[in-house]
Amino acid sequence: MSKIIVPSVTNDGNNPSYFSEKVIELEGAPERMLSAQQHAENFRLRISEPGYFSDWHAAGDPTLLVILSGVVEIELRDSNKKVFSKGQMFVAEDYLDEETVPDQQHGHRARVLGFEPLHALHLKLSVRA
Repeated sequence: MSKIIVPSVTNDGNNPSYFSEKVIELEGAPERMLSAQQHAENFRLRISEPGYFSDWHAAGDPTLLVILSGVVEIELRDSNKKVFSKGQMFVAEDYLDEETVPDQQHGHRARVLGFEPLHALHLKLSVRA
């Protein structure tokens, strides 16, 4: 059995966001390994120009982001950063529960690095209950 490890930005709804990993198991013959079906709500395509820099935010609904071209840096409040480029993916699923007030410890922000626009696929995996 093989697996794919997908980076994730996550939290438990009221603590600071942190980087973690999701392990997705694959099955089948060595020449064609597949995961179990994953349900998805919808998708969006995104283009962000070089120099784009977001404000601090939480992702809300779990979303798989696949980088089609360009480079994006994701920064957490603790200054921890990860860079994702063409062909890489990550899950954004940090959120705030209804009782948590956004403040200086929650969320993440994104910055497009380099001189190439960021093209990405946002695939919403589910709606948070």
